[in-house]
Amino acid sequence: MADQPKCKCNRWVISLQAAFERNDFEKLFRKAVQSITEEEFQRIPEFRHREDALACLFGRLLLRHSAQKFSGEPWQNIKFERTERGKPFLAVPENTKFGLNVSHQGDYVAFASSCSPQVGVDVMRLDTERNNKTADEYINSMAKSASPEELRMMRSQPTEAMKMTMFYRYWCLKEAILKATGVGIMKDLNSLDFRVNLQDRYRPGAFVTTTTVLEDGKLQDQWIFEETFVDGKHSAAVCKEKNLPRECVFRKDPEAKIFFSKITFDSLLDNAEIVNPMPNDAVDVFEDFMKKPRKTF
Repeated sequence: MADQPKCKCNRWVISLQAAFERNDFEKLFRKAVQSITEEEFQRIPEFRHREDALACLFGRLLLRHSAQKFSGEPWQNIKFERTERGKPFLAVPENTKFGLNVSHQGDYVAFASSCSPQVGVDVMRLDTERNNKTADEYINSMAKSASPEELRMMRSQPTEAMKMTMFYRYWCLKEAILKATGVGIMKDLNSLDFRVNLQDRYRPGAFVTTTTVLEDGKLQDQWIFEETFVDGKHSAAVCKEKNLPRECVFRKDPEAKIFFSKITFDSLLDNAEIVNPMPNDAVDVFEDFMKKPRKTF
């Protein structure tokens, strides 16, 4: 009798700062850059800041690690390609039914997977202001990306911090659905009109699933949104398909909650294999990486 398919839904985050503070960071980094393909590695040295380069590396590893974990395919066989719009998809093994997506902002790289192919995740650091602007000034500068109802909701919040939190909430949701659909960048973000229920307590510890979205005024009820927090400073949103296979935990229990769990650099490399050996065991690559400036937050 064949093994019954298992639920593939996971929510993971990895902290950049926690990785930098590890005593074995150099050892793990040098293995990691050789555990992705030459093509996957190419963009990493191009980043100016150390955090962005490491986030890109973690994103590549999260996709490869999860693909290996869910499919059982040997690490070196796994191959990702990109759609015309740039969304990565699993090309080898072929015809997988699960979806994978990653996002980076602030201290975290976030990962979400689903038992169906279309899933999108976004994570945002909740800054109280941006570019020395007040919340109202910042919201006004970004008004073209919001629907009239979203703007009304943002501007009606009683404090600066709550206005910015509502802005990031909407931005997170829009990024998540665009990543799930594979659209990537949309010219008229204001055509996506999210409706949130203010009776839901949107704060750390929450797991909100009542939010809906209209596109050009029409309800898009094929999606479910999960809104959660990674910690007190980072919010996250996941967009997944409503129609899910029988093995999915969310199909079995629509009230199920999967919060983001923190994983470590070494666990990402559990089953990793060297697929792109580098000269000098990547010592030079590590030294170049360490010469990059750190971001100042």
